[in-house]
Amino acid sequence: MVAHLLRIARARRHPYRGRARRSILGRAAGAMIACAALGALSGCGGAGAQTTATANGSGEAASAAAHFTHQQELIEQGGRLFVSDGCTGCHSLDRSSRFGPSFGHLAGSRVMLTDGRRVLVDERFLQAALTDPAVNAVAGYAPAPMIASVKRVKLSEHPDDVLALAAFIEQIGPENG
Repeated sequence: MVAHLLRIARARRHPYRGRARRSILGRAAGAMIACAALGALSGCGGAGAQTTATANGSGEAASAAAHFTHQQELIEQGGRLFVSDGCTGCHSLDRSSRFGPSFGHLAGSRVMLTDGRRVLVDERFLQAALTDPAVNAVAGYAPAPMIASVKRVKLSEHPDDVLALAAFIEQIGPENG
């Protein structure tokens, strides 16, 4: 799964422009969503789910997990949560806008909030916005759906999920520089 998330990030930075780039992004996002859905169907995904390997379990799973950094594991968990918690209904991974801001250009940018503040979207802001979307609502988007979604999945009760989603969103964002 992490490999798919990293491919998405690399595809976003692909040198091609226009239609070819959108096609790469579409395939990468589709592959990530398909893998996450497959994982959820096989019992590996879900809100707050942790994947563990037993000593007598699959050596492949234990071996693969040993090669991932903590940050990569957070990004992978965030990708699973992005799908299983229903974030795909309002947010896209490319630059297309839906009911909420696109994650394809959110991280690393400056946004105007509904209270008039202009803020940098970094991991700290993302964590605050996921914890209390009413206070950190981005101008131009209705805050009510995000507030309802955060309540529905009880993000305030799952700080590890907030960290994972923030890491995932930050990874999807534009390359700095």
